Amino acid sequence: IALVGPSGEGKTTLLRLLLGLMQPQTGIMELTDARGTVHTLGSQTRRYFSYVPQGNTLLAGSIAQNLRMVNPKASDAEIIAALEGACAWDFVSQMPGTIHAKLGEGGMGISEGQAQRIAIARALMRKAPAMLLDEITSALDMDTEQKVLRYLMNLGVTCIVSTHRPSVLTMCTRAYRVEDGRITQLSEEEIGRLTAAM
Repeated sequence: IALVGPSGEGKTTLLRLLLGLMQPQTGIMELTDARGTVHTLGSQTRRYFSYVPQGNTLLAGSIAQNLRMVNPKASDAEIIAALEGACAWDFVSQMPGTIHAKLGEGGMGISEGQAQRIAIARALMRKAPAMLLDEITSALDMDTEQKVLRYLMNLGVTCIVSTHRPSVLTMCTRAYRVEDGRITQLSEEEIGRLTAAM
């Protein structure tokens, strides 16, 4: 599912509402699970989501330590599998120490795109049924973006992607515009117009 719209119109706020990090000023936000049970979104439903925020969220320490933050018992093989899924293993495997390579605060020592792929791998380690991706592809080239999103789709994980890139729309089953305090579903015709402009 893609969320599109101008900067500052509420895409990140919507993701934070889904995570229960914020509460709506009016109304309620609910989630219906696969069994049909309705849950009010809040801290108790946060376990259903993995979240990759905008920007660099890596901490000083090894790559493995950064990934084990969300899954402390993860094996080295699980870490490598997550890095492969996030298109990060190609460069991590070349680093001295591979998954034990040390990073500086904020991923110092690697590029922004590489840091973003490690953050995606960390989100994969949570094994949550839904993944919220906030402008994560802005630091990735189009080919890597497509590979990462294809991998996530093949996992059967529900992905909600906040994006400015029309190319993401070609991979989504639904797209919504967030603008002027409203959320509206885009028609196939509107999606076609946006992707044709690429």
